[in-house]
Amino acid sequence: MDAPPPQKRLKLSDFDISETRGFMPEEIPCKKLPDYFRSWEDIISDLPQLIERKEIRERVEKLDQLEISEATLGKLEMNKSQWLWAYVVATFIGQAYIWTNKDDTDVKTTVPKCIAVPWNKVAETVKLPPVQTYATACLYNWYLADPTKPTDEENLKSLITYTGLPDEEWFYIISLLVEVAAAPGIRAVVEAYNALASNSDATEDTLFQCVKEILESAKNMSAALDKMYSKCKPEKFFGDLRRFQRGSTDEGLTPNGITYEGVEVKKLSGASAGQSSTLPVFDIFLGIKHDEPEQGEKPGRVFEYLDDMRKHMPEEHQRFLKALKEQPKQPREYVKEKMKTKPEMAELFNSIVSEISKFRGKHIALVHKYIFDQIPNLTS
Repeated sequence: MDAPPPQKRLKLSDFDISETRGFMPEEIPCKKLPDYFRSWEDIISDLPQLIERKEIRERVEKLDQLEISEATLGKLEMNKSQWLWAYVVATFIGQAYIWTNKDDTDVKTTVPKCIAVPWNKVAETVKLPPVQTYATACLYNWYLADPTKPTDEENLKSLITYTGLPDEEWFYIISLLVEVAAAPGIRAVVEAYNALASNSDATEDTLFQCVKEILESAKNMSAALDKMYSKCKPEKFFGDLRRFQRGSTDEGLTPNGITYEGVEVKKLSGASAGQSSTLPVFDIFLGIKHDEPEQGEKPGRVFEYLDDMRKHMPEEHQRFLKALKEQPKQPREYVKEKMKTKPEMAELFNSIVSEISKFRGKHIALVHKYIFDQIPNLTS
């Protein structure tokens, strides 16, 4: 019988994960592109006004098509942060073109070649889809008012918004505060797996400490999410912002998807907190499965949805989730083995499960408040 594969030691930096900010980049996102992209940046600098005046579509249609090819990639000598910023900029322009309207019935289902082709090329370069994602709205769309101060609600700012409203910026910032709150827990998850890899006398004590840190992180995530209501009005989110977060899978609004002229027709999911890698990390650590099929079984709807969300995550974060899942020794099994000798660890472990469930409940309540409760207002 073959021996099980060895437990791999993990390092956060190998997966572009920050020690202090979790899945937010360690380096503050770039906010300046080479002059080659000046026409895009000119639009972004005036985006809320162009949207408000309903001039964005005309402005985009007048753009010269930027060539994003192997030759251009070499000449521009852009680093990863700059390419990610180009992706954010192109996505905000493209989404504004599609969804700037008087109501949900006025949707541009064909994106002109002048932005569709380079948008897709930039998205391909950073290995993310050409649509609004959690990554474009949040992970790569922030800066610190004072880089010497902490990453907190007073210091975090959004680089781009569609509306210019403080409600929109707050919506993004709260998501980032959840990521910051999760960072110590993610760090503890890696420490726990590495402790299992070492299989030393200190493994049990290390796991116990990690479980305590993860529980504290989970509580802080809920506390961060609770702040959403203070500065983001549900009617503002629903009426002014939500449409720009849409994808192209809505059978009523985009039954045939979106045509990217010069590329292809695509049906893509829009931005969702489900595209954050944070909860999946804790799910894997806790051994929580969502409709996951056994071998040979057909996947359930929840599993298919979450699988689609993963495809909208940065590639490095997807690799991290895969690396955790493939570890032969899992924390849940270790904690079960220690239930008789270390029952307090099992109690804390179960408390994390409860706290993550509580966080999900808060998020579901928020979705109801900001979306479903607002739908009757469409007729008022």
